[in-house]
Amino acid sequence: MENHHVGLWDLVADYCDETYELKADGTQIVISHPEVSIDKYTFKKYGDTEFYAWEYTVVEYNNKPSCNGTFDTHLGEQTLAYVKFKNNYTEMHIYSWPYEETHIGGYLRKRYTHK
Repeated sequence: MENHHVGLWDLVADYCDETYELKADGTQIVISHPEVSIDKYTFKKYGDTEFYAWEYTVVEYNNKPSCNGTFDTHLGEQTLAYVKFKNNYTEMHIYSWPYEETHIGGYLRKRYTHK
């Protein structure tokens, strides 16, 4: 599998601003200002579908509220979501199950950095 998921991703939604940095070493940093968490993740093709299973566990957390003001991240918390890439791998759409009708709203857009 190519590492289409590796890089900086910004949440496109009207309810929050978040940034996800997915690294090739299996760690990710999630910034939901002022909340910051560091997670260990796996990202695997889900069967013979267009979906990928994105599973992560919070390993570090700064104990601050997320961008919507809630304290809903916890050390050791595990999350499983399903992702489908769109627009030539520049968008990651997130689903609660690997079915189109379970889209959770909003999506992640890849941020391109210039060196």
